[in-house]
Amino acid sequence: MKKTLVALALCLMAAGCTNKEKQAQDCAGNFLDAFLSNDYDAAAECCSEDFREEFLKTTSGFKDLDSNIRALLISECSKFRAEIVAAKRIEDSDTVVVDYRIVRDKDSLAFQKGAINGSLVVLDGKVKRLGK
Repeated sequence: MKKTLVALALCLMAAGCTNKEKQAQDCAGNFLDAFLSNDYDAAAECCSEDFREEFLKTTSGFKDLDSNIRALLISECSKFRAEIVAAKRIEDSDTVVVDYRIVRDKDSLAFQKGAINGSLVVLDGKVKRLGK
């Protein structure tokens, strides 16, 4: 009976780790999808309060661009997609580093040129900051 309880406790602890990492992956994926869709307000909703202000300040000029330039950027960004590569908890904290890569769609002429790799730091289901 004791062994069964210990095994159950270990399974529950492992499931808890997986849930935090899955939540972080979902959060990062939503942020990246919104960002690549040029929906900066939706991307900002995925951010922690302190990072949201910085993010919105950084992206605020997009709305002020000439409509033709904005349309061109939207068209070009639509050729990219985000892929979540890994999610790793930082020690015993609730902070998760989510590694991702941005790749061009296979039908894009520049598909062969490689990917952009990066990381997001996620805490409590919100993007806290960009990683190195």
